[in-house]
Amino acid sequence: MKITIQRFSLSITIVLFSLFLSVFTYYHFTQEEKTAKVILNSLSSTISETSYILSKNITNENMALSQRPLLDRVASNNQFVEAILIHNEHKVILSTDPHYRKIIPANSLYNFKTTAYKELLRREAIENDIKFYQGNKVVILKLLFILDKEEISLYIHKKELLSYMYFGLLPVASLIFIFFLLRHFVVKPLEKLRQYAYYQNDVPKAFMLRELEVIRYSMVQTYQRLDKEKEDLYLMARTDLLSGLANRNALIEYANKTIEYSKRNNKEFAFLFLDLDHFKAINDSLGHNVGDELLKKIASIINEVIRSNDFVARIGGDEFIIILQEYHSILELTNIIDRIQKQLSKTFIIQTNPISINSSIGITFYPKDGKDVEQLMKYADIAMYEAKQQGRARYHFFTEELNKRVQDTISLNKEMLEALANNEYILHYQPKVDLKSGKILGVEALIRWISPKHGLVPPDKFIPLAEENNFIINLGTWVIKEASKQQKIWKDKGLDLRISINVSSKQLLKDDFAKTFLHILKENNVDPGQIDIEITEYMFLDKSDKNYKLLNQLRAKNVTVSLDDFGTGYSSLSYLKEFPIDYLKIDKSFIDDYKNEQGAVFIDTIVKMGQTLNMKIIAEGVEEKEQVQYLEKIGCDQYQGYYFSRPLSVKDFENTYIKQA
Repeated sequence: MKITIQRFSLSITIVLFSLFLSVFTYYHFTQEEKTAKVILNSLSSTISETSYILSKNITNENMALSQRPLLDRVASNNQFVEAILIHNEHKVILSTDPHYRKIIPANSLYNFKTTAYKELLRREAIENDIKFYQGNKVVILKLLFILDKEEISLYIHKKELLSYMYFGLLPVASLIFIFFLLRHFVVKPLEKLRQYAYYQNDVPKAFMLRELEVIRYSMVQTYQRLDKEKEDLYLMARTDLLSGLANRNALIEYANKTIEYSKRNNKEFAFLFLDLDHFKAINDSLGHNVGDELLKKIASIINEVIRSNDFVARIGGDEFIIILQEYHSILELTNIIDRIQKQLSKTFIIQTNPISINSSIGITFYPKDGKDVEQLMKYADIAMYEAKQQGRARYHFFTEELNKRVQDTISLNKEMLEALANNEYILHYQPKVDLKSGKILGVEALIRWISPKHGLVPPDKFIPLAEENNFIINLGTWVIKEASKQQKIWKDKGLDLRISINVSSKQLLKDDFAKTFLHILKENNVDPGQIDIEITEYMFLDKSDKNYKLLNQLRAKNVTVSLDDFGTGYSSLSYLKEFPIDYLKIDKSFIDDYKNEQGAVFIDTIVKMGQTLNMKIIAEGVEEKEQVQYLEKIGCDQYQGYYFSRPLSVKDFENTYIKQA
């Protein structure tokens, strides 16, 4: 039987590898057992030493709680211990990790009848006695080390990795040395030729052996000629010869791939049908040569306007298909469409002829409007004709409901921007009330939009849109200016109240925010100590030095900082300690749950925690007398909500303040 060079090389490799594998396996298991014994001995020594210290320091069960620093230190210094518990066989007295409140069965010593490695994998915890005297009576508590199985596994695997590196190096080097010449000069060149013959992807470099080089050179010349012919035919079949864009064939291929990708990843994409308005009149009046040159110019402009991950094809005459992906909102999508139509509406000079032309666009979405290319194109075409029916030079969505919603959003966005210039925004003020005295200590400024067309527009309708298009920065600056002016007016009237101003993360993290903010206060002769900024937890998603310095810069001018809606967002306790926060505001959703035992515990915990960190606690959304009584009972500092007052106009607030005084 004939044998190939490749099989012969493989047979020798298998024999040598089997030999080295048997030696390595023995070494591997021996090393694994040694490592496991070291870990078990270390844990046994540590728990014995800790038990001894605790036995000396404890004289009753209650004193066990005072040993938490010792246990925390032991747990942090031992990488194999996840948590340490002290229990009396009935309940856990002390735990270094609040996640562990149940007693886990364990023994003080491991079973030497099994291997140390198996014992280590089997055991969840180890245990030892804490003995002390209460009078003449010996009391025994249990010290329980809960093992960190993941850390133990990582440590053992790390040792195993080292053994792989050092012990495996010699056999690998030997095999490489033995087979280097054969594989380099014969086997690899032959394999490269075989791969090239099948796939024609990577052209092999010149070979050392003359006979093999002659074969390689001949194959390369043949395949390069065939590839060139294939590429030319492919491009001709998928390229529009006039515009240089993709044609209908390329569109169908791309759209099908995009549909498959979107289906797998549960994504949508927009399918646009663009048709030029009155293009036939240009062809009829100026000639097809002018029309063709205009189509080339338009194709070039569309290709420049769309993004690199989008797609455009000319499918015939003056009809183009555009596929848009990776847009974050309908507003972003319509901005792209607006740019396309704006660029196409410019005047073109074609063979000395000034030409102005507009476009109508129909829009469908995968998978909402269609599940395949035919459906998407059909419905986009229908939507395009609807745009023409409505006057041309516009776009239209296939789904009337969506089209209306998008148009409403665009209209609201435009009106929202104009409202600032037209002075349609006003501020209302909601009192912040001291729970002990019942007196008003300050107010929160809340923006309201009184639209001549829509009446009172709810903040939850226009604020998210302002966040999306960054108008929130201009709107926030307006709020700061108006609130500052009002603070000065009230101060002159004898109402020197602290005003809280909500500041969005986008606004706060602008490089010039602090400078602009302090300049506005100075310009209005407002004491910074009477201004409070309310921020949300989302600012702390990036706990950078920039954020820290910004808040400290404001604090240095006596501006106070309130953390709004605490508990509903990021909710990491670390930033409460690290960042300068003066007021902690408990969200209404927690206040509403005060009658529930767990809800009450949560509120009480927030109050005590905040006050421990020298923060004042403000409860939001208080609507009932019982809530006020409960908050006063647990030591909460202030509250605001409908129980005392809704947000009020300037005049109504002044009347309320005077009546209370």
